[in-house]
Amino acid sequence: MSASSHVVAPPEATGQHHRLLLTLARHGRFAAATTLFSTARCTTRALNSLLAALCSSPAFLRVAPSVLLRAARHHLPHPHLRAVPRPAAAADLLRCMPGLLLDPDQRHCRAVLASLCRCAPAREALAFLDDMRRWGVSPIRSDHRAVLDALLREGMAAEAYEVAAKQMDADGARPGLPEFERVLRAFRESGSWDAVEEAFDEMLLRGLVPGARVYVGALCDKGDLAGARRMLGCMERAGCPPNVATFGVVVAGCVAAGDMDAAREMAREAIRRGLRWDAPALSELVGALRLRGSGHLARARGVLLDILRDGCAAGLDASAFLPSLETREGPCPAARHRRPCSN
Repeated sequence: MSASSHVVAPPEATGQHHRLLLTLARHGRFAAATTLFSTARCTTRALNSLLAALCSSPAFLRVAPSVLLRAARHHLPHPHLRAVPRPAAAADLLRCMPGLLLDPDQRHCRAVLASLCRCAPAREALAFLDDMRRWGVSPIRSDHRAVLDALLREGMAAEAYEVAAKQMDADGARPGLPEFERVLRAFRESGSWDAVEEAFDEMLLRGLVPGARVYVGALCDKGDLAGARRMLGCMERAGCPPNVATFGVVVAGCVAAGDMDAAREMAREAIRRGLRWDAPALSELVGALRLRGSGHLARARGVLLDILRDGCAAGLDASAFLPSLETREGPCPAARHRRPCSN
């Protein structure tokens, strides 16, 4: 046998070592587990098992540097951190590595970030993005989207806007319409009208005009019906004329404000432009009226009848929507005479 040869432990011995290591780690006997890891046949599987146990509690991380150093001496690949039960502890584990002159792997960074976004407070995920940049791991679009999801889930719209408007550009992951529309919608839902204006201006500067529908809805929620109607003209001049759903947003806003003349005018303007309400658009309009509170659907009855008479798409079965227009006095008089629209 040559001098360079070495004895390879049989598979059954390796399995016994691995089970013993797991038992020691599970009971917090990390000094003994680390010694066994170093003296027995070191495998990536054993390293992963030991590190996963370390990540089960932040208190155990004091042992992590010695484990990582011993793994480096054995030239083992980076551990897999996808299945650790405590993502915050896994993040701390990765933070140990640069101080030991070990580079965190980008795959592990992204796996831990995804776990933080799902299971930890959003601020922890946001802070981990900064850690990744310091380690030379540039966040990609999917990383930013995961952080956006976490921030918006916790109502942190301002922080989400910061990620979309500034951090994504700095990382070379140019934000698109989906990111900005989600932030704009969050600002609208929270009634942050100044933030709505700022976010929409940023969208216009980036050429993301199709997001105007959310902005129009925000103007209606704010009570700025004149601004919402002006915005329809701006969309026309910008080369992206409003569709029937956008007109429906303004119609619902006018009804909510009690301005039935303006609501009827908006519906007729859409019809004059050749727009027609199909089943999804009409369902959306009826749903928006119901969402705004009791009485709005009844007040809009005349407007909706105008749409059913003159503005519905070819083949639309208007009878499916007539029950929505029933009042205390009984069903709509037109119900007995309506036929499917043939416009």
